[in-house]
Amino acid sequence: MTTLKKINLLAICLLLTFAALAQDVQDSQDKKNHLSSQKGETTIGVGLGLPYGAIGLRLGTNITDGLNLFGGVGYQISGVGYNIGLLKDFPSSGMTQFYLTGMYGTNAAIKVNGLPEYDKVYTGPSFGIGIKINSMDGNYLDLGLLLPIRSSEYYDDETAVKNDPRISEFQAAWPVLIVIGYNFNL
Repeated sequence: MTTLKKINLLAICLLLTFAALAQDVQDSQDKKNHLSSQKGETTIGVGLGLPYGAIGLRLGTNITDGLNLFGGVGYQISGVGYNIGLLKDFPSSGMTQFYLTGMYGTNAAIKVNGLPEYDKVYTGPSFGIGIKINSMDGNYLDLGLLLPIRSSEYYDDETAVKNDPRISEFQAAWPVLIVIGYNFNL
């Protein structure tokens, strides 16, 4: 089994475990939905990470309590980054809420100075976990970790860059990515 398949399997197992734990939390009677999680609420956020297009903006709306449909667009090192996805947060009696997310869009990029033939962005699915730190007015701080599922095209291009004798330094894409952003209730 390849390393990528092992990472994918681990991520799926973790997501299922967290989903089961979160369901137990959701079933508690003393939990509540924060304003940022209520049906019909819309937010706009600025941040770093795939939901924000790498460095950019995210617009989201709650299609039901605790389920947010979002889209993000921003600057990726080789062009425009974007993602469209869902964020499922779970009720909490505290100001912090746990969430699971899944999205599709830009999840890797290659940029080589002086060799524009390598400059490219890549798309695919990404999955993650995180926390929302809520304020009373519906704004929240978003902190998360994402596991991007990268395409074979990305790995082929990464190998080509590593094997190109004209390139002395290359930083491959990280296997796990961070998310940090601040979202404003509209």
